[in-house]
Amino acid sequence: MTVTEQLPPGLAAGGGPLRTLLRLRPEVEVTAQGDDLELSHPWGRQRVHALGAETVRRLAVLTEEAADLADLADGGRLFHLLRRFPYLVTTTLADPLGEPLATAVPIARSADLPGLARATAPQVVLSRFAYLRRLPEEHAGACVLESPTAPFRLTLHRPAAGAFVAAVTAARPVAEAALLAGLDPETGQALAALLAGAGFLDDGATGEPPLWDFHDLLFHARSRPGRHDYPSGGVFAHPEIAQLPAVPGTGAREEDGAGIDLPVPDWDEVVARDPALSEVLEGRRSVRAYADTPVTLAQLGELLYRVARVRRIIPGDPADPHGYDIVDRPYPAGGATGELEVYLSVVRCDGLVPGVYRYDAAAHRLRPRPFAGPGDEAAFRELMTAAWRATGCTVDPQVLLTVTSRFGRLSWKYSQIAYALTLKHVGVVYQTLYLVATAMGLAPCGLGSGDTDAAARALGLDWTAESSVGEFLIGSRPAGIARSARGFADVVAQARAD
Repeated sequence: MTVTEQLPPGLAAGGGPLRTLLRLRPEVEVTAQGDDLELSHPWGRQRVHALGAETVRRLAVLTEEAADLADLADGGRLFHLLRRFPYLVTTTLADPLGEPLATAVPIARSADLPGLARATAPQVVLSRFAYLRRLPEEHAGACVLESPTAPFRLTLHRPAAGAFVAAVTAARPVAEAALLAGLDPETGQALAALLAGAGFLDDGATGEPPLWDFHDLLFHARSRPGRHDYPSGGVFAHPEIAQLPAVPGTGAREEDGAGIDLPVPDWDEVVARDPALSEVLEGRRSVRAYADTPVTLAQLGELLYRVARVRRIIPGDPADPHGYDIVDRPYPAGGATGELEVYLSVVRCDGLVPGVYRYDAAAHRLRPRPFAGPGDEAAFRELMTAAWRATGCTVDPQVLLTVTSRFGRLSWKYSQIAYALTLKHVGVVYQTLYLVATAMGLAPCGLGSGDTDAAARALGLDWTAESSVGEFLIGSRPAGIARSARGFADVVAQARAD
């Protein structure tokens, strides 16, 4: 598809069935200082000098109301300024009375003015990365089109606009797509031009990133600043909701009895027998084989204590609306929210009967979670079968550690980055498990994926509130596999020689 820098003929003359309206984003603040002004916006602020009083006045008007593109595109200072800061300008297709059909909102600084584009290809087709979702109730009747590859968010104010987007999910002429959506050809052409200018069509020239899956690219683009304009980071977006407790309760499934108190390891003994850190780092590896005798309850207790226990809880200030209890654990975590929990699915362990246990990290205790019925037991078998397959069907698991996230502990404070942050925490837990298990002479093996639904059923969880985000196998280490290294291994000399 070819995009040319020109105005649609009807709009260039100021007439036609549709109007193209420009205005400044609602967040933009214009502070006039004589012939100068300052623009404050989500990406920062700029000062612009010697614009002239009339240009300053017209720009200030654009914070309150839209203006026709045909009236602005006269080569004057105002239009030059809008083209200089296009990421501050929204573009709306509207009927002659100003009722909107679709609005393109720039969400990245790489955005340009989409109203200057025109789709001229024989056929158009939507990008495979584009997705449509509805807006909250206060915007009833509208929906938005977004894509991690597009520097715009497109608000579709009328169902016909959404129907047009649906029509171009297959490659077809603009006139045919307009007919399917119940629109006239001219309106269809204007919508296609807006989609093209905003980056929502597959242009067939540069191509779309072939090595990205849709969900991975969306996750990457939305969980880091730069490709969106949503509030990101510790913005405390849910003040009306109480923060989840630092230490979780028993949950929906009844836990059996008072639990199993795990032995607390002796510091001096642990320090005396642990290899040096460098020996552990170099000796770390995934071990997919076990000794004939299984791992013991005492070993599991020491591993969990050294990796996942709650070392202390620092109470938040109750007078601070953003205050929350800080959870200190052996591994580092952003915000110290302590959202990760550990569950044990046990097949073979000296001192434990097979089944599911929750690790109570504050009390250093295992709490059995008996199966509520055959379905839970079947889910347990599904988890163990998946773990067996993840090892290449080479070893029958002894103990599967399932790392879960109580997402609300993070999303109460963090916006956009909460899920990305919990996955980073999982990586830290994996490394800590590897190092401690290696130092202890156990057989560690991190798994790349797990069954979210089976884990929820086996562990007795509501997967939308607390869900599995990591799986890790622990077993007894075979005698023939050393637990530490006695020197560095690398390819440095070979790489330098090449």
